[in-house]
Amino acid sequence: MKGSQAFAETLQSLHLLPLFGNPGTTEIPMLRSVGKYMLTLHDSIALGLADGRSQVTGKPAACNLHTMPGLGNSMAFLHTAYINRSPVIVTSGQQDYRHIFQDPLLSGDLIGTVSGLVKYRYELKAADEIEPIMRRAYRIAVTPPFGPVFLSFPDNILDQECSCSSTGPPASNYDLADDDAISSIMEIFNSASNPAIVFGYEIDMFRAAEDAEKFAEATGCPAFAEPLASRSPFPSGSRQYAGDLLPAASLINVTLQPYDLILIIGGDLMLYPYTPSPILIGKRIVNVGLDVTGKNGEYYQMNPRIFLQKALKLAKKKGSFIRKPDYTLQSRIANAKKKMEPLFVLSRINSSFRDHVIVDESISASPAMRASVGYRPGSYFTARTGQLGWALPSAAGMATAIPRVLCVTGDGSFLYTPQTLWTIKRYNLPVKLIILNNGGYMILRSYSYSYSENLKDADFFRPEVDLAKMVESFGLECMVADSEISEITWLREGSDPKVLIVNVSKEVPKLFM
Repeated sequence: MKGSQAFAETLQSLHLLPLFGNPGTTEIPMLRSVGKYMLTLHDSIALGLADGRSQVTGKPAACNLHTMPGLGNSMAFLHTAYINRSPVIVTSGQQDYRHIFQDPLLSGDLIGTVSGLVKYRYELKAADEIEPIMRRAYRIAVTPPFGPVFLSFPDNILDQECSCSSTGPPASNYDLADDDAISSIMEIFNSASNPAIVFGYEIDMFRAAEDAEKFAEATGCPAFAEPLASRSPFPSGSRQYAGDLLPAASLINVTLQPYDLILIIGGDLMLYPYTPSPILIGKRIVNVGLDVTGKNGEYYQMNPRIFLQKALKLAKKKGSFIRKPDYTLQSRIANAKKKMEPLFVLSRINSSFRDHVIVDESISASPAMRASVGYRPGSYFTARTGQLGWALPSAAGMATAIPRVLCVTGDGSFLYTPQTLWTIKRYNLPVKLIILNNGGYMILRSYSYSYSENLKDADFFRPEVDLAKMVESFGLECMVADSEISEITWLREGSDPKVLIVNVSKEVPKLFM
């Protein structure tokens, strides 16, 4: 068979369809036999869809980018896939190598371009490599820590003859645990005077939420969420939930000051912005998880779910922490309603969309999102890079695999990738979208309020666009809400994609003070 047919058959045998992409001339040879292709109107959006699908399924998804220009368009999404530990297989066409020495149009150093942002990168040399290299890329993508891989396909190899066995996806086994190590960790934990636990993204990735809650309850210790978690680190409805750690070193130090041992399970301590204080000096830090790329303390590599199940049998009661009820929440929501602040909108989301996966890019409202809507297993996703424009493509990708997805984004974030609405409409993906319209880049205005006050009202922080007309131009149903947001009932109904624009307060929040 031809190399192009081997590419298509390997995609199918590895369960990597649909293939997301926006093709160019260098990709046409790759697509001759591909049966299920989903078009996006920008290369980066294709990578965003693959990212979302891979995260919600826990299995690799694939996208096809248009050589150097398309890869360049997608770098922010590749960075987010790498930081979010998304097992995405990124493919791209490359110019015909029979004249590559002439530096033809669209050629470039694809392998060098992705350096540092993928776990594996390779430019194929012959058609016979197509199946084995794609299978290798699949295995590497789902070897912890998960992450993207990149394959470049020169056009000339796709017309070469080759063989293809079309076997299924390689098996993955994450049941790594060491009984002696678990005993050592629990000796350290049980001998501590006042330990605290920090849970991270791997709790959700490896379906360990119930085990995490049992362990926290058995020990009586507070359970914190890692800073800027990309997905649900711990059930926020648990009485052991102590809240999110904020990413600045000085704030982490203040929060964890009472504790002599910090046990981090399935996560790490992300920092931003810089504060002039070393993190957790004088405290013992023990990390457990399959991702051992963190930066602080001792490391034990093992599956967090298996660790928690076995550690539970060795755990002693070390504290009596119980989360105090927030008696002020309802009054804060009532006040937020008067001013149309995001907290009010988010409270309505919490009551109306609890059966949906939520993809969050509300940015300045994200702290309120985490506090009010909270974490449930498999229900919350965000970009851990600060990227704008990621959430809507990611939500669309998730909607190719599951039936109920809600994307919550700010107006500034939405304007990065509005073309995603075309793909959502074209393939009738069941995405509900809420745009919190505050008239600009509120996170930047808030940062300026604290660090450069003269810029907080700068014109370049306040782009204003008729969002409703933009949404309607892509053929989607759209409503605008200004006060009661009763329209949220309309948004909830049915499975067709819909968009609700909520005009929220333009008052600058103090997020960095």
